[in-house]
Amino acid sequence: AGLRSPFEMSPLILFTAATAAPTAYNGASGRLRSALLASYDKGVFPWEVAWEAAQADGPERSGLEVEMGINFHRVHSVDVVNHATDMIVWYRLRWHDPRLVWNASQYGGLTTLQLWVGDGTGAGETSEIWTPDMTLWNQGESMQTSLSSAFASVSSDGTVFWSRPGHLRPTCKFVGLDSFPFDELGCTMEFGSWSFSGLYLRPVKMDAGFSIGGSETAGESFQEFSLERVSCRENVYPPYPGDPENDWPVLLYEVVFQRAWQPYTRGYILLQVVLNIIGFLCFSVPPQCGERLGLGITALLAAVASDFVIAAKLPAAREMTWFAQFS
Repeated sequence: AGLRSPFEMSPLILFTAATAAPTAYNGASGRLRSALLASYDKGVFPWEVAWEAAQADGPERSGLEVEMGINFHRVHSVDVVNHATDMIVWYRLRWHDPRLVWNASQYGGLTTLQLWVGDGTGAGETSEIWTPDMTLWNQGESMQTSLSSAFASVSSDGTVFWSRPGHLRPTCKFVGLDSFPFDELGCTMEFGSWSFSGLYLRPVKMDAGFSIGGSETAGESFQEFSLERVSCRENVYPPYPGDPENDWPVLLYEVVFQRAWQPYTRGYILLQVVLNIIGFLCFSVPPQCGERLGLGITALLAAVASDFVIAAKLPAAREMTWFAQFS
């Protein structure tokens, strides 16, 4: 064998350098991430931990409490004809995962760690941790696609906080449309676990359960609908007769939208009044005047055209609105 060049490194030294460099650059965060996720299964949750915690306070088992809070950023659209709404929100969940607990003193005082959740669920291909399957039951579009993917913030005590911006698009059973155009439309959104009963997951309010605005870009301007008020309450559907432990808890958000009635007053209601006055003024025109019939027909056609414009903004339903009775 020939002499080794002084610039040529042995394979052992190269292997050692290649394996040692990532550890040095990752630091405490890298070591913590490796330790937490080494044997972590994102497809399951240790339900027995939640049951033991519940039985410490009472004789019955109960599911993991998942706190839910929604910040309503602005109203994007309200489609009365198709019974749908679109709201820009910040959707937040918080729960406790006992597998994500660590001693901060062993990791340079690190008390929080950001772990990725992709595709809107912990079961996503790129996700790193388990997430509860909180779902909008009366959804027009899945929350997995309407909300952005985001990191979850994990605290050293195992608390996971997952906040995502995006859209909520529920299908609504509107309340209050009979007062159109002076109506306040109410829409109820129902959130709960789709796969797990209350024995496994229990959605509860995070503080009040909701907040409104909070940033410079929140709210509406030059828009037909604005957010008037929000309320949140907890509801529990009873278990099936043969399965007494499995009730179905949900969170009900009642959202009320205020319609801008001024354009309808200026453009339609006053127009109807004027057209009716013109229609009656036709009788004051002498019969021998040829414009009498033309004026009456023009006023009638204009009133009908105004009704067509309003009808396009309302669903074809058996209920009567205030405007329909007025016109």
